[in-house]
Amino acid sequence: MEHAGNSTSTPPSGAPSIGDSPLDLPPGAVVVAFDGSVPAREAAHWAAREVAGAERPLRLLHALHWPRHELADLDLPASALDVDRMARAATTTMALAVDRCRRETPGTDVEGEVVLGNAVEVLRKAAADAALLVLGASGQTDTPQVLLGSSADELLRTAGAPVVVVRDRPTRAPGPVVIGVDGSPASERAVAFGFELAAARGHDVVAVHTWSDIPLAALSGLVDLDRDELAERAAAFLSARIGEAERRHRDVRVHTATAADHPARALLDHAAGAALLVVGRHGRARSGAPMGSVCHAVAHYARCPVAVVGPA
Repeated sequence: MEHAGNSTSTPPSGAPSIGDSPLDLPPGAVVVAFDGSVPAREAAHWAAREVAGAERPLRLLHALHWPRHELADLDLPASALDVDRMARAATTTMALAVDRCRRETPGTDVEGEVVLGNAVEVLRKAAADAALLVLGASGQTDTPQVLLGSSADELLRTAGAPVVVVRDRPTRAPGPVVIGVDGSPASERAVAFGFELAAARGHDVVAVHTWSDIPLAALSGLVDLDRDELAERAAAFLSARIGEAERRHRDVRVHTATAADHPARALLDHAAGAALLVVGRHGRARSGAPMGSVCHAVAHYARCPVAVVGPA
């Protein structure tokens, strides 16, 4: 693989490589978007602890887009715009992150790479061949008032693999994996994904189904409602949707919750202290939008890591 720019230096053995396209990913690889920021480091450490392992190689990928066009008119010294200099700095930061991930998960295949290119384009391409893409909620432009960075938002909408967004410092407590269940094709994949991770890491599962976006009080007098019957139907619906995953993962302890409530509110309530919240990219609505409103809400406001799973 060619090195960035005209540098003829060779990285030390085991150091992250620098190139203009990602390496071929091994089967089952977990890709972490890594730019050296605190959110990216937290995402890498979460991936190493929760999803990487003997059958899940971990690949940290830094897409270096440099020099940035917006810096051209600032009359900066040439060294500030030197792509080789930036690539070497990125490689050093990457090497430290790879080393820590290896120490946290001995025996896991962990590698890092710095690639020249647009972050969204590079990561979207990598996700097409990955089992999972893991992102920090924001990158180097982290702003407290911005709950989800533009790159993370775009990849949640378009990446081919399931995407996990890691916000803040994830809890190490044995919280549950919370799964939103609505019967949609994306939800079916979310159920399978959530149970698989829970089984691998010993988490409980909390399966949540909300059966009315409209408060029942708003329907009073308009239709005859038997609340008990509706609740029984909701419980039966939920049981049927998670039954196959329960049979496949009999060691996972499962809790169910149904409510006549807005899905996002119910999921955010149950996700407090969770190890992971898993939702489908699209729910029951057929709006044609690249990402459903519930997915959008929990990706922005959940404090725990959020996994977004698209349809097959």
